[in-house]
Amino acid sequence: MQWLVGQWAAGARTAEGRNSLSPTLLLWSYALAIAAVGCLPRIPPPIFLATLAVALLCCALLLQSRRRLVPLLLAVFAGAGWGSWHNRQALAERLPLSAHGADFLLQVEVASLPESRVSALREGDSEAAINLRFSARVLGQLEGGELSSPPQGQLLDLTWYRADADIRRQLRAGSRWNLPVRLKRPRGSVNPHGFDYEGWLLRRGVYATGYVRPGDHTPQFLDSFKGLPAMRHWLRDRLVEQPARRPELLRALLLGDRSGLDSDDRRLLRETGTAHLLAISGLHVGMVAGFFLLIGNLLGRLIGAVTGTSLFAPAVFLALAGSLGYTLLAGAPLSAQRALAMTWVLLLAWQWRRRIGPGLAYSLALALVLTLQPLAFFGAGFWLSFIAVGALLLAFSHRVRLRRDTDDTEPGYARRMGRGFAGLLFSQWVVTLALLLPSLVFFSGFSLAGMLMNLVAIPWLGLLILPMLLLGTLLIWTPVSGWFIGFAGWQLDLLMGFLEQGRSMLPAWQTLALPLGTFGLFLAALGVLLLLLPAGLPGRRLGWLFLLPPLLPFLPQVNGEDDLRVTVLDVGQGLAVVLRTRQQRLLYDTGPLSGSGWSAGSQIIAPYLLGEGIPVLDTVVVSHGDRDHAGGFVGLVETIPPGRVIAPGLLTDRFNNFPQRTTANCRAGEKETLGDLNLLWLWPEDGEVSGEENDHSCVALVEWRGVRLLLAGDISSGVEQQLALRYPDLPPVDLLLAPHHGSRSSSSAVFIRWAQPANAIFSAGFRHHFGHPHPEVVERYRNAGARIWNTASSGAVTFSWSGAKEPRISLARDAGRFWYRKSADK
Repeated sequence: MQWLVGQWAAGARTAEGRNSLSPTLLLWSYALAIAAVGCLPRIPPPIFLATLAVALLCCALLLQSRRRLVPLLLAVFAGAGWGSWHNRQALAERLPLSAHGADFLLQVEVASLPESRVSALREGDSEAAINLRFSARVLGQLEGGELSSPPQGQLLDLTWYRADADIRRQLRAGSRWNLPVRLKRPRGSVNPHGFDYEGWLLRRGVYATGYVRPGDHTPQFLDSFKGLPAMRHWLRDRLVEQPARRPELLRALLLGDRSGLDSDDRRLLRETGTAHLLAISGLHVGMVAGFFLLIGNLLGRLIGAVTGTSLFAPAVFLALAGSLGYTLLAGAPLSAQRALAMTWVLLLAWQWRRRIGPGLAYSLALALVLTLQPLAFFGAGFWLSFIAVGALLLAFSHRVRLRRDTDDTEPGYARRMGRGFAGLLFSQWVVTLALLLPSLVFFSGFSLAGMLMNLVAIPWLGLLILPMLLLGTLLIWTPVSGWFIGFAGWQLDLLMGFLEQGRSMLPAWQTLALPLGTFGLFLAALGVLLLLLPAGLPGRRLGWLFLLPPLLPFLPQVNGEDDLRVTVLDVGQGLAVVLRTRQQRLLYDTGPLSGSGWSAGSQIIAPYLLGEGIPVLDTVVVSHGDRDHAGGFVGLVETIPPGRVIAPGLLTDRFNNFPQRTTANCRAGEKETLGDLNLLWLWPEDGEVSGEENDHSCVALVEWRGVRLLLAGDISSGVEQQLALRYPDLPPVDLLLAPHHGSRSSSSAVFIRWAQPANAIFSAGFRHHFGHPHPEVVERYRNAGARIWNTASSGAVTFSWSGAKEPRISLARDAGRFWYRKSADK
């Protein structure tokens, strides 16, 4: 598909002449207006947009150039109006905050392929239970008390915890159920450089999240509705039955179902820069379109042989229909919808290539994608897709085609083959160069071997694996289907082996933080743009100078000023605190590990550290062994290696097998210096404790140039009283990490008078069933004159001291995205 885009860009001609930029400019203005409205911290009211539109149109009518200006303003306000209306509707179609945590009895239809995840073992369990995650469409409400029911047709993301074998057999895509559910307003942790789960739910149109909660009502299976979801589930079952060594790879490639991929396969694909091979995107939709284009072209030639007139229309029609069918079969995720829109524009532009140019087709695809989903530009896939296609158009648009060889001799054929391979190699180089910066920005790394791996893997997948899989799917009711699917599975297994060998022989994924700031990113993007310009332009090679900073990780960091930064990350009901100075990078606790396997260490802490330019940690303190404090450790060390681990008592034995240099205990009365941080351990007194209990927590008083921080773990009021007696002359602290998330059993009045905190922060889950922080505790801190912060309502909170006694405070939910403000707990 990359080569096809390049050839079209190189050979397309436009017939609009001097006016060819006019529709392109209008489409760009329309698309940018949609994006601009989505970036506003608040959605402008309709009256504001209407008043501004009338005012500017009146001004345009007074200008001499109104014939050009009026259409431009109309395009801008069409985009702004559509984006504003859509965003307002997206916010309105979410569960009201008043119904957060309420129970409903709903009739639903399963809309996605259920994903099975192994649950954590509970005490007394003989084997791990299975949790099912799925999306469901509301068909109606049976009971719900006085609360308004979810409107019919709304989408829910649900989890069925500890589902038995009968439930797993009956819960199929397309099946209908009466389910008692507890629903929650779409909500997610908000952290710098982290995945925006809340925004992702908003883009998908999810009305609420929740879980099946059998109680007074028993879940009731109704029937299996026949339709596209049921067909997808049936195909998944058929793929499992095929003679393939790894059917989960075939499911990911055909149906977009990646739930069966294990961690080793995911890591292999990421480290070799080929993760896109099994994620339904423009690559797959383009390959399917190309496959049907080839079939249609052969059909057109056969018709031409009979009628004497060669037809190209059947090829385009089959490509359009095939790409649409494949997108629907894959579940029509946002990435596939975006790829489908771009593919259709490309195919139609190629069909009408003498009347539409690459620039107009590109802007049309951009406008179409943003019309379908005005918030699509917040996803990384949007930028990767459009940057890759834009780079190909830019690199090939001014390349001159050489005249075809007029003879059929071997040298001419060899030259054509050589030029074709050179074009393929050049297109892969262009995409690799163009996606270097987005890869660093979104994923904090890049694969050095990605270009060579993709040069082999993409044709292998597109010419052998995917066509055979599609043929096997089309012939699924025939005996030869198993041969085609088996052949695809065999080839896919060989491809994974090739990637494994390549990873061992070539430089693989390189983790690289990119703290460049806005100006640095602009310069790096300018460097890429210069390098993609046509060869021969003066100064083109200077682009490498602009790319030098992100390619040299040993350069001084932009944010390496002499200050203390403390970030309490939003990890839900758990704790993770990052302390940064010029000489020390310290992490206090590693966040939770959920029963489904989600780890705050890999999903929140590691992306934050890499985004901030911290590829390694000097010290990790695990306050105690509770899952909400120590659970994220394993996920963290897979990406960020710690230099030293400190834990209470015997808990250090748990970390001896992990790749860090040393382990140590925290013990009351001991002092140590970590770079320019001075630590006084206040608790526990006994070095032989198990380290698993709340009252075994490592309690540390951290001092930096007169700034004092008190990190208190999960200690209870009993330990708090002992601390007040043991250290009666403790100076007032500037920041107190409230013990046990603000539990009623901690933060006693004696403790608060002893610590005298200027700022107190609670790390808690939004409206969690534990009810942290307790209102009485909040009132105690407020009466003591402390400023109060809560990650549940503010997201991650960052305190910065640079010599001044008063810190600068930034809240992640003040990042300017309109859905954060609407989600705030009032």
